[in-house]
Amino acid sequence: MLQLPGRSKILLSLVFVFSSVYSAVAIAAGNTAAELLDKAAGLQRAGRLESAQATYKELLGQELSGTLREELLRRSARLNYQLAQYQQSRELYQKQLQEFPQGKHAPEGLAMLAWVHLAEGETDYADQQFRLLHAKFPQSAQAPEAAYWLALTSADEKDSVEALRYVDWLIRELSPAEKRSSERLKQIWHRGLCLKCQLAAETEQWHAIKDLLAENYEHMDEGAYRTKVLFWSAEAEFRTRNFDQARLHLSELQSRTIGIHEPWVAMVPLRRAQLAARRQQWSEVLKIIEPFEKNYLDFQLRYEVDYLKGRALAGSGKMSAARRSYQRVLENLSAQNTETAARAQWMIGETFFHQRDYTRAREAYTQVLEYQSESDWQARAALQAGKCWELQEDWKQARSVYKQALNRWHASESGTQLQARLRWTEKQLR
Repeated sequence: MLQLPGRSKILLSLVFVFSSVYSAVAIAAGNTAAELLDKAAGLQRAGRLESAQATYKELLGQELSGTLREELLRRSARLNYQLAQYQQSRELYQKQLQEFPQGKHAPEGLAMLAWVHLAEGETDYADQQFRLLHAKFPQSAQAPEAAYWLALTSADEKDSVEALRYVDWLIRELSPAEKRSSERLKQIWHRGLCLKCQLAAETEQWHAIKDLLAENYEHMDEGAYRTKVLFWSAEAEFRTRNFDQARLHLSELQSRTIGIHEPWVAMVPLRRAQLAARRQQWSEVLKIIEPFEKNYLDFQLRYEVDYLKGRALAGSGKMSAARRSYQRVLENLSAQNTETAARAQWMIGETFFHQRDYTRAREAYTQVLEYQSESDWQARAALQAGKCWELQEDWKQARSVYKQALNRWHASESGTQLQARLRWTEKQLR
């Protein structure tokens, strides 16, 4: 067979030439694509969104790969989200995550896909993306936000165990100051602390709130979140009967809450008034609760304010006005079957008792017996009703009331007094 010694070399040279040309074309194409991508980004920054979108569409028609392709999908998807074109945005993020599941921007893609689902009202799908993000990329910058959202969702669904799991992770993850490298992460950490306090309050874990804030409060930035956390600190001190410390926090909150219009703000004057009532500072109580007449009209605990007003008026000797305030408590639907309602009914009896109107006092005390869930107040009311019979010298009726009360509430705080009154009435009947 005839040999062509130069043929192989020629073919090899041609392959090399064509490869070089192809590489050069590819590089040129890549450079052109990169330039177009930068151009689109510039248009987007300048607010020329439609022009930017047209450029992205042109690039999407090219066969790009690698980081350039991932960046293109990411930017185009975000622009569509910005334009509220959620279906297109969702499809682009899904492509990005399908083609680059472990890519540099995968955590951001999962987070943004979740927000797209939320914009479309698809909360279940959003939860799925946030859970996937938190599980696959716990060290990403987007993981804390995913954890916060999942904690919120769990709290709304009354799953406190799951909510605490996510919020505890969030607080622990962002506790080192260097982890809160951006304003967004700082905000999420602050929100996480507020949510943790709320969750602990719902289960009356007041000491847990105190421990949490003892560790973190001083590291919080000044602002609305620090103010709200200070409220939770005051509430925890109030609930654990550290009234002096609660009073200090509430005094500080009085000025810090000016201009804040959130439901919890009304709790500040309420607690201040309750602390003043403990000291029987009746004029101070009336002064503190006066703004409730024109502010906080939708306050859910308005009946507590009316009760305090009744206490203050009665303490000032204005019994008729006090009864009107107590009656407003009883007429408030939110107060039905609460301890405050039982106390208000009992206090109506007290106002008549102090005015020596024992018949109406007894009738008022008897109505307290209808509050089946408030056995302590039932026992106290029975004791007072019996005393009314005694003061009217109807010893048989008094004895009957005391006997029935002891059969039902002998273990109550009033049990000892009921026994003593029963012995006294029986002595009168001999």
